[in-house]
Amino acid sequence: MITAIAVFAMVFAAGAILFETSSNTEGATSYIHGDTNMVGVGDTLTYQIMYLADDGYDTLNLTYTAVLNDSSGNAQSGAVSPSTGSLTSGVESTLTITAPSTAGTYSLVVTFTEVRDSNPAVTTVKTQTVTVVNPIVLSATLMNNSNVDFTNFAVYFKVDGQLIDGSKQLVTAPAGQTAPVSYNWVAGSLSTGKHTFQVVAGSENIGGGQASFTGGEGTFYIGHSDYGLLNILLVVLLIIIVFAVVYFYRKPIKNYGKPKSRR
Repeated sequence: MITAIAVFAMVFAAGAILFETSSNTEGATSYIHGDTNMVGVGDTLTYQIMYLADDGYDTLNLTYTAVLNDSSGNAQSGAVSPSTGSLTSGVESTLTITAPSTAGTYSLVVTFTEVRDSNPAVTTVKTQTVTVVNPIVLSATLMNNSNVDFTNFAVYFKVDGQLIDGSKQLVTAPAGQTAPVSYNWVAGSLSTGKHTFQVVAGSENIGGGQASFTGGEGTFYIGHSDYGLLNILLVVLLIIIVFAVVYFYRKPIKNYGKPKSRR
């Protein structure tokens, strides 16, 4: 039991993690944890799994199987690696999840199997929600306004003034020339409406990151754009005009075809 307490202390000390615990057998503990449960379509993320068995056995055999299911319970082929394996009690193993190409909510299901001595096998099932999203593509074209070439010049993205962790990109652009830069951002939750982004130089560049470039700004929208309502109104107006034209064009002319004396 002291070992189990020590392991949990180690997990909490590691920082913000996602994990679950269970004890289907007396004194046994299992979990899945990772730094995030959100990933872009086609990208990868990792989870750590562990099974800690209590004492009181001569032989112990621990194995696991892992699968990623969609919201309908359908297994995603090749999404978990390795999908099966052996475990050592109290020792973490790493699973790599490759996100499907379709955004949605998925479940990582890990089944632990414990066989001790000649006793029947005991299974423990753990699940972890994995959210797969379409990333927001931030892109810009930078103009090198300095008189020196940019070679693997480090830049980062800011969204609404906040630096995005992990957004570092390396730019190469001769003096006076342009270079494209982009980053696929897996955002957590953003408010509906307009957002701004900015490309900034990294402090690790020679000269403290001071550089002269332009073009590193842009906007994107969540849910709708500033022109959404205007576009809707224009479409409605166009439909009204079309109906009016058709109505007046097809409206019969009174007394058409009658002699003037009878009109």
